[in-house]
Amino acid sequence: MTTRPRAMYSSTRRQGKLNDWEIYLRLLGYVVPYWYLFALSLLGYLVYSLGNVLLADTMQFLLDALNDTSDVANGIVSGVAYRLFYSPDMGRLEFARVAVPLAIVLLTLTRALGFFVGTYFMNHVARHLVHELRCELFDKMLVAPSAYYDAHSQGVLISKITFNVEQVTGAATKALKILVRESLTVVALFSYMLYLNWRLCLVFVAVAPLIALVVRVVGRHFRRYSRRIQASMGDVTQVSNETIGAYREVRIFGGQSQQRERFRHASDYNRVQSLKLAFADAVSTPVLQTLLALALAALVWFALSPDILAGFSAGSLVAFLIAAGQLGKPMRQLSGIQSVLQRGLAAAEDIFAQLDLEDEIDTGTHSASRVNGHIAIADLSFSYPGTDRVALRNLSLDIPAGSTLALVGRSGSGKSTLVQLIARFYRPDSGQILLDGVPIDDYRLANLRSHIALVSQEVTLFNDTVYNNIAYGALADVPRERIDEVARLACADVFIARLPNGIDTVLGDDGGGLSGGERQRVAIARAILKGAPVLILDEATSALDNESENYIQQALDNIMRQRTTIVIAHRLSTVEKADCIAVMDAGTIVAIGTHDELLQRGGIYAQLYHREFSD
Repeated sequence: MTTRPRAMYSSTRRQGKLNDWEIYLRLLGYVVPYWYLFALSLLGYLVYSLGNVLLADTMQFLLDALNDTSDVANGIVSGVAYRLFYSPDMGRLEFARVAVPLAIVLLTLTRALGFFVGTYFMNHVARHLVHELRCELFDKMLVAPSAYYDAHSQGVLISKITFNVEQVTGAATKALKILVRESLTVVALFSYMLYLNWRLCLVFVAVAPLIALVVRVVGRHFRRYSRRIQASMGDVTQVSNETIGAYREVRIFGGQSQQRERFRHASDYNRVQSLKLAFADAVSTPVLQTLLALALAALVWFALSPDILAGFSAGSLVAFLIAAGQLGKPMRQLSGIQSVLQRGLAAAEDIFAQLDLEDEIDTGTHSASRVNGHIAIADLSFSYPGTDRVALRNLSLDIPAGSTLALVGRSGSGKSTLVQLIARFYRPDSGQILLDGVPIDDYRLANLRSHIALVSQEVTLFNDTVYNNIAYGALADVPRERIDEVARLACADVFIARLPNGIDTVLGDDGGGLSGGERQRVAIARAILKGAPVLILDEATSALDNESENYIQQALDNIMRQRTTIVIAHRLSTVEKADCIAVMDAGTIVAIGTHDELLQRGGIYAQLYHREFSD
């Protein structure tokens, strides 16, 4: 007997919360494969930032030339110009008249080129990041355990791939570009100001803690509201999917007002949280601008002090003030990305929480090229994750290879749960299932499922051709003649011939354009094509009329002869020929035998059988 710990999968489950920098550093880990593009972007933005500094420095060149200052070559641009191009035959004003316009044009062009290179290659990096993140999240959903899907609605899962990833896009594109570009600009301008006069820079150093405090407080609110917006978008998506997918039921039962109210409630909650986020965003920028204005005012007051003026030329003072004034724009830009950044970080936090969840458990090492199909079940008990209701209780059963077992019983008796455990969509709480004498947990998961074909009552078809819906997945390379053959065996060839492009007709979403019976026949053809030694039919003929059911039953009889077949059916007329019938009730087997034996004993089977024919 084996036991296992129980776990509930939830989007709020985390091994430990990461702070903003840890999340962002993890995001930037996706940049590493594209470091060369990132380096080109940094180089471009560095050129752009230096261009801002040198344009401010050009004003020192101009003003000092106008005042005929003796230290006219003390600036960066003026120093280079005088050292390389100045001729003593020219006056300083005459030289400046030529050099300053040329410097402005060259610096502007260089700055523009740097902006282009930085922005273009940063977009390259960001889109690669988002693509990789989206694909990883999708890949995780392909291997997530069934309990994960039980804990999340379809709308929430779709919202994670669409809305949440788009929020990360904002953090990885707009926010990353502004963060790198404007941070380099701030560093370059502040370094230039330190170069001109380090004492005046202390004014900005003094106000820096206040700016950091505002950013921290506002950022905390951004994160909280962003999480709520993500959750509400999942609700909006869920209600939308339900309503669109079940539009017939909504209309026939008059559920329009109910669905309208549910949607309005979900959308209104999203609106309120978005407004709170917008309020925090709108407040933060004016507060930071006020702090910067106070710092700039104090700077001017100190700069005009006679002691400070003594160490400045007129050009140096103006260049310093221009550089200080230019700090306002990048600081506003950096504060303005708070909302985008926090939305992206909140989305990334949720995405990383999904990526860190455990995959579907697959610790088996055994593989078999083909199994005989002998299934033995011993003392099996199971409850669905997050519930206390026992779905199966101490169930034991032996299914010889090549035989047909029918599972019958009232709804909720555990029939479908049992076949899901056989396919290892869940793991039992206790007991075990053996296939050809080997516990199914010892099989490699893909190998185990390669031996099983399933046709369920809820048929799933893809937005693709009929051909590709039959030859799906690992069956894609099967010869076309075999596809035509299994379509005929499943009695699907008649309706396929009536389709506009025959078997190459593209179906709508989930088989749109086909009736329930036609959709089920496509699924049966897919199962016949797989030819697995274990065949599970979960209400496989429930959507068929009597004539189609007779054809299908003949086809199933042919393929069931060489296979272990488990049939779940409410219509007992479809299980009369089974080698063995197990009657289930409340998660246990209450009777087992052939059709005639069970009828003679009476009990649940006889009641269900006589009720069906009396109906």
